Amino acid sequence: MLKKMNNISIDQKLVDKLEEISDPGELMAELFRMFGRRAAIGTSGQWTGVALIDMVIRAGISTPRVYTVDTLRLFPETYDLFRELEKKYNINIEKAAPDFDAVSKMVRNHGEMIFFDSKAKQEYCCKIRKVNPNDKVLDTLDVWITGLRADQSNARSQIKRVDIVQHKQQDGKERPLLKVTPLIAWTEEKVMKYVRDNNVPIHKLLEMERDGWHYASLGCIICTTPISPHETRRAGRWRWFNHQLDDDHKECGLHLTDTKKSS
Repeated sequence: MLKKMNNISIDQKLVDKLEEISDPGELMAELFRMFGRRAAIGTSGQWTGVALIDMVIRAGISTPRVYTVDTLRLFPETYDLFRELEKKYNINIEKAAPDFDAVSKMVRNHGEMIFFDSKAKQEYCCKIRKVNPNDKVLDTLDVWITGLRADQSNARSQIKRVDIVQHKQQDGKERPLLKVTPLIAWTEEKVMKYVRDNNVPIHKLLEMERDGWHYASLGCIICTTPISPHETRRAGRWRWFNHQLDDDHKECGLHLTDTKKSS
């Protein structure tokens, strides 16, 4: 069982030490050795997230803490993937679900398809179903390992590999949290090659293609559609806002580009 070492300060000195570890698997392994169950990989089941699980296990962490946010609107193939990952790696993927009363109140006040009404209501839906459950998990963490990559959008290209963010807990207190993106500099092609070369389970929708149309980004089942060969990678997310928003503004709220703001 992983146990956290005592008296670890989350500061620039620690960041500098971690930045010396170039291998992503070894970086994660060191984090799990240092922080134990206070470190976790957050994944939605896309290319980078599944690669991270495989890498850290190959680096010697047999039971890494892994979680996903279950918005209760995920694709059936997403749930299938999580079961396959759990079986292959003998791990348990924690499912962080939204608060039932909060979802019921939102639907009662705004309707089931609130996200079609406006950008503000889409963000509200994401906050209830995704951001709030994720924040509850972060209350239990000192290290949040994510699958973000620089090639996903211009805004994400500004994210640091190892960074300190301020997390506001449910009790209102703020504290430093390490946000680590081990594969930030990897291209999607490089991640895909790693996944296939190492027989890592793959989300079935990410392998589908018809006349060039394919899924490049996955979220909730209604809010995610395939993209054409000529569209940007996040054009399929909340497609009805494409005439208003570019990829930099296609976010659910989990990952802010200003990492000094609270998560």
